[in-house]
Amino acid sequence: MNADGVKSPRCSKIKGLFFLLLLLSFLNCFADNDLISKRKILINQITTHFPRQLGNPQKKTRKSMSQFGYGLYYFRFPLFPVTQFISPANFGIHSYGQPGRKEKNGVLYTCEGGFMDFSHIRCAADWTVFLAFKIITENHDFDLPHEGGILKLHFQNLDNLSLEDIVSLAQKIAFERLAWHEVASWHYHLPNYTFNEQQSTFTPEDIYSNMLGNEIGKNIALRILRDFDERPYAEIASDEIRKGITALEPVISKKASAMAYDIVDRNKQLKLAPDKRNNDIWWDSKVVLSDERYVFKRSMNVGPRINPWLVPESNLLGCREDLQGKTLKVPEITKNGDSFYSYYEFSINPDAALFYSKITGKQLHSPFPPFSTRNIVPIVEHVQKEMEEKLLPGFDQRNKYDPIPSYKRLRKVFFK
Repeated sequence: MNADGVKSPRCSKIKGLFFLLLLLSFLNCFADNDLISKRKILINQITTHFPRQLGNPQKKTRKSMSQFGYGLYYFRFPLFPVTQFISPANFGIHSYGQPGRKEKNGVLYTCEGGFMDFSHIRCAADWTVFLAFKIITENHDFDLPHEGGILKLHFQNLDNLSLEDIVSLAQKIAFERLAWHEVASWHYHLPNYTFNEQQSTFTPEDIYSNMLGNEIGKNIALRILRDFDERPYAEIASDEIRKGITALEPVISKKASAMAYDIVDRNKQLKLAPDKRNNDIWWDSKVVLSDERYVFKRSMNVGPRINPWLVPESNLLGCREDLQGKTLKVPEITKNGDSFYSYYEFSINPDAALFYSKITGKQLHSPFPPFSTRNIVPIVEHVQKEMEEKLLPGFDQRNKYDPIPSYKRLRKVFFK
């Protein structure tokens, strides 16, 4: 105020700025209270109606006879064939975290998504829901169940994310968790592990089935958290799995799924006249299941765009000839365009048992150090080089190259 009792322009500006800051502070406080209120509602929805989905989403592995291919044998004499298909008319009832009596697992071929491994789909869906619920209820760092190493999640600024962003974040983390399983499984074999899992590492359907399961899990979580669907989890999940598979145009019978495998089976194709053969082959039903080279083509793509491996001549299965396959995309950014890596860090410290024998201490695999999943591609490439030594160059490409004649000491099934 000047000598004449009139407020100075500067004083008025300062007061105006003060009231503006006070208003913004009030609005921010209101917004924070609104976020807290919304989180409380979501937490109540989860803990009241879906508490089980806060438990381990992979309490028991879904062990099924759905290895890539069918009519497989553990031994050179053809006894006890390994075959399991899903009926397009009956997917069973989904069970969270472990297989239930009414759950169906196996493989079904789809015209737009290729081979679908239901064990992978169900597992991926549960992981996505678990992580979405856990992030909302915990709202801070937590560890994931141990597998092949110590898995830790660190979060920041989660309150800046919308519900849809949080579920997409959960979907992304779930995808990375399952990609890590593929990496780790290349190291699962004697002497440190009872069963050899190298034959199931990065097989042509694995990553795509995982990503589809993650998409389905996102839809399940949003039905529960956004739409407040309170029906049993098994019912919601089974419905979303049916929708997800139906959208990819599944073949009409188990026989058609078997035919899809036949089209890319070296053994079956060599029995045809040369002008009738398909040379884009991925596996050999004449090689025993215990020899991981029976699947000599593997898909190593971990995104962000995941394309399905479709068999050639799929019109023979009843598929439309113009289908190119549906591309799935790993979430990368929020609705505001921020990288999801601005909000979390997923660190993995691998076990020494992946690399060194527990018995002799001898190195079994070339080791790699602890890493963040934002750098998972170099880790996958590291394993890819090891796989190439055994499966030979070109194993990760659709190049119509047949490596079987170059394999040494290949174990084949008699009388097949």
